[in-house]
Amino acid sequence: MNEDNQLILLIKSNPQEGLSKAMDLYGGSMKWVISKILGYSNSEDIEECMSDVFVKLWKNIDKFKADNQASLKSYLYGIARYTAIDYLRKSQASLEIVSLEENDIGFFVDFADELARETNSRIIQEAVDSLPEPDRKIFILRYFLQQRINSIADSLSLSPKTVENKLYRGKKMLREALIERGIII
Repeated sequence: MNEDNQLILLIKSNPQEGLSKAMDLYGGSMKWVISKILGYSNSEDIEECMSDVFVKLWKNIDKFKADNQASLKSYLYGIARYTAIDYLRKSQASLEIVSLEENDIGFFVDFADELARETNSRIIQEAVDSLPEPDRKIFILRYFLQQRINSIADSLSLSPKTVENKLYRGKKMLREALIERGIII
């Protein structure tokens, strides 16, 4: 039985001890994910959000299926990310003031979707930026600038096979980085 399954069983049989162990194992990572979304200066909200993440884990532990695709850690990253985005939405909703003129002309922004889109964009940008060179450049040329593999290979003086291999490894590294940052793929 793997570590995730043991922890899940512990959370089900003894929630206090199981959640305490989960916090010991994953608390630092969850704090990092939440801090990246809420900002590091808001320590009270970060702590409250972390508590909510582990409560949600406890309430939804039966929904998690331990398999080769997702670890408990990546499941928690997803919970942390979406919980932090909800906190950010609530705090921004209380601060949002839209002028009368904007309402009169039909100006409308769905702040919830816009916030999630901006957060996802930032996380993806950080993950792409973390790729080593020339992998980062190849990834940008291929997926952002839509260049063909042969064109990329020519411009970087690489073989098309090397470009394909770097794209494959880059996608794998990017996937891991995104899961680590709370985006479930």
